[in-house]
Amino acid sequence: MQFRSQRFFCVFSWEQRKLGELTIEFKSGKGIKANEIEARGTYPVYGGNGLRGYAEQYNHDGEYALIGRQGALCGNMTFSMGKAYFTEHAVAVKANEINDTKFLYYILCNMNLGQYSGQSAQPGLAVNKLIALKAFVPGKQEQLKISSYLGAFDNLITLHQRMQKSAF
Repeated sequence: MQFRSQRFFCVFSWEQRKLGELTIEFKSGKGIKANEIEARGTYPVYGGNGLRGYAEQYNHDGEYALIGRQGALCGNMTFSMGKAYFTEHAVAVKANEINDTKFLYYILCNMNLGQYSGQSAQPGLAVNKLIALKAFVPGKQEQLKISSYLGAFDNLITLHQRMQKSAF
């Protein structure tokens, strides 16, 4: 309890909101031809399962939480910073001015979004259903603190994974 009171505000100040109320963008990317995606290139290309390759064009610039929209792994999450191309199989999510995109990424990671996929031969998530889902969120200042704290853990995990790879 001591740790929480020093770092974060009271959890009772969190409010329940629809995901669509927290964002300025919540939509699928655009199609790109397979021959335009290379192993190396200027801009990363993200699809439904994360990084697909690289291209010489981009359709988004900034911080975005990406939701895999189609396929067996729909609902998986990726975070993108800077210029990138998002395909039609990824849903781009950008927070509005009173919320933090990185915090929304962490919230979405914990919502198990795959459970909301349609039951068909090709599982998929509908944006209109996702924006209606609700989550508890604090004010932006606390969001920034939490996302910074969790980001530090992510960086530490990545560092340890790289160290393990280089050891073998």
